[in-house]
Amino acid sequence: MKHLNAGTDDAVHVMLNKLSTLWKSRAAVNREQPDYWSLAFDPAKKDFSTSLLPFRDHQAWLEAPEELQSKCLSYAWGIYNLKTIYIECNVVAPVCEDIIKTPPPSANRALLQDVMSETLLDEALHTRMSIMACNYIYDMRGLPPLDFSDFNLVRWRDGLLADCGAEWERRLTRFAIACASETLITDYLKTMAEDDSIQAVCHEVTRTHAMDEWSHSSVFSFVATDIVHGLSRKEREYLRAVIVKTVQMFANNELGAWSTVFSMLDFPHARDILHDVGDTNEIGVYTESVESLLDRIGLAGKIHSNPVSASRQEVRA
Repeated sequence: MKHLNAGTDDAVHVMLNKLSTLWKSRAAVNREQPDYWSLAFDPAKKDFSTSLLPFRDHQAWLEAPEELQSKCLSYAWGIYNLKTIYIECNVVAPVCEDIIKTPPPSANRALLQDVMSETLLDEALHTRMSIMACNYIYDMRGLPPLDFSDFNLVRWRDGLLADCGAEWERRLTRFAIACASETLITDYLKTMAEDDSIQAVCHEVTRTHAMDEWSHSSVFSFVATDIVHGLSRKEREYLRAVIVKTVQMFANNELGAWSTVFSMLDFPHARDILHDVGDTNEIGVYTESVESLLDRIGLAGKIHSNPVSASRQEVRA
């Protein structure tokens, strides 16, 4: 990878400086942490936005007893937070560490390290918030915690990395998946951050997380812009291919987690729900965001070859 384009260096430098300055006042980690647990718990309120359930329109769900639906929504909160923890720890944090430890050739070297170290601090707080918020709901509802770790995005990432034949592929794979994830999560968080009908603690924790992630989306976009200008055509095509594929993986319904929850609750017609929902997902929600990301970082337009082989793309358990 070689470094090019002083004009881009200057633009990226200005924007990353602004984002770093904003971080000092905006980031949750730099503000006094609110006592979320002092917020009133309302047993009648949902713990998760029903509109985000992959089976929300299935007849078996609509006909399920209200008490069972409530428990499912509590576990939906658990699934969301567990997946957040795995994305923060297994997907985003390693990329922050990559750039902190061995930054790419760039006139903005020190600034890239700085903003990534700030992001890493944010992600540590988000992980702690997710753990606490998840266990709070389990405690208040008297539910056994969900024990699940086989999230599709993380499994696919591990398989893709295992198939990489060169270090540049591994490094760009890690970055592409993290960059796409930090962009796509803002769309997902927006629903709950704006849904004041859910449990107060769930709404507030999500809102705090969303505020940080909106900034992270910009940070990763400008870091990506800096990196892209130092890549060869082959490397750019590879980066773009992985970002595009990440959309499908991020939008996955995580039916493995739901299968575990349905078994725990002895949910009626669970097999029918899992079969009928299948691999359908909310990819349409994320397509516009990732297209905008590719445009911002200089990877818009048609890619004629796909360096990510079909066997790598379709990693399954």
